[in-house]
Amino acid sequence: MKIFVVNLERAADRREAILRHLGELGLEAEILPAVEGVKVDRATLGPDAEPGLSNGEVGCYLSHLRFWQIVVERRLPHAIVLEDDVVCSPSLMRVAREAAALMPPFDAVRLSALQPIRGIPVATLSGGEQLVLPTKHPSGTQGYMVSLEGARRLLAAIPVPKSPIDDTLDRYWKFGLCVPVLSPSVVVEDASIASSIGARFGSKGADSVARRLTRHFARVAEAERRKISVFLMARRLKAKLHARG
Repeated sequence: MKIFVVNLERAADRREAILRHLGELGLEAEILPAVEGVKVDRATLGPDAEPGLSNGEVGCYLSHLRFWQIVVERRLPHAIVLEDDVVCSPSLMRVAREAAALMPPFDAVRLSALQPIRGIPVATLSGGEQLVLPTKHPSGTQGYMVSLEGARRLLAAIPVPKSPIDDTLDRYWKFGLCVPVLSPSVVVEDASIASSIGARFGSKGADSVARRLTRHFARVAEAERRKISVFLMARRLKAKLHARG
């Protein structure tokens, strides 16, 4: 299974470190040059793009978009993408192969999470790992895998950066995508390496009380819609997997 690593050309130390780490696990990877957000002409993103995203967030989103495009262009049945600041478990490829055997109906499987994983389990792998449809934001795109058809669906559903890429994948259910997260994770962030993305969307400036309340109630309403949508998705998914044996 092809592995790609997203890496800024100027970040040679990180590139060498991740390739060395993967080599120690007996794995090879292709470097996917990351997009430098500061060099992106925002006008080319279209009118639906979120203007408040930082340069780092735009670059990160477009880098992952490029990964999906490569999967489609090369007609790769499945592929994994890693960020260059991660530590991978020796069980990574075993988990990836078992998850790939269940695709479709999964579009992607997130192999990492920055937040505690909460949701509805839909499948269990041979090592006891569970694939969970999250009902809370797992956050992060340190590592995930896609299928060929999943890459096509991602490109069709979320081609424009309207929010950071991990926030967009957290809201998979809104776009009709099926994106479970693996629990426990087999890809974790290396805390000793600083993020290259910079400030997060919505982290700047002070909001009025009214604006904060509006956002709070919107989040509460979205959480309720999410619970219902994910419950129904999980029920359909379990039925499909059961029918396949």
